[in-house]
Amino acid sequence: MTVSTEVVSNETPELVEFSRLRSRTTAEALTGLVKDFGIVYVTALTRQGCSGCETQKPLFKTLAGKMYRENPTKVRFLSLHVNYENGDKQESWNSKRIFGHAAYPTYTIHVKSHVGPLEIYRSVYPPMEELEKQIKESFELAEFYKTEAATASGLESDRLRS
Repeated sequence: MTVSTEVVSNETPELVEFSRLRSRTTAEALTGLVKDFGIVYVTALTRQGCSGCETQKPLFKTLAGKMYRENPTKVRFLSLHVNYENGDKQESWNSKRIFGHAAYPTYTIHVKSHVGPLEIYRSVYPPMEELEKQIKESFELAEFYKTEAATASGLESDRLRS
């Protein structure tokens, strides 16, 4: 068996400071994160002091680099890290309120549709092979909703011209 080390850019995955989302509703937060049609959004919700998060962080980063190389225009990886300093649980509770997750690390997959962001997958501490499989299966849905949005937009334009 051959083991190789990969260097992944610092932008993979994109780090999103949870502090900029803490006062938003679920819909506002997801709309701000899941912006473009035809893209599969993969989000890691992690917390300071979480041993499972530390274990999976390099695995997630490696998966992100691999998926970006294979599908640079179809996938976006985001990492939302929650502070948990001195036992202050407020930010963690805000994260759970906004994203509705029970534990860390939680991974979600979303795509944008003409009715807003849609969650396709959610798991706590999944094997990265399972996450990769779910991402690949989501490409077709992302493309479908991109086409649907264009069709819906065209129908609306036709209706307004009539």
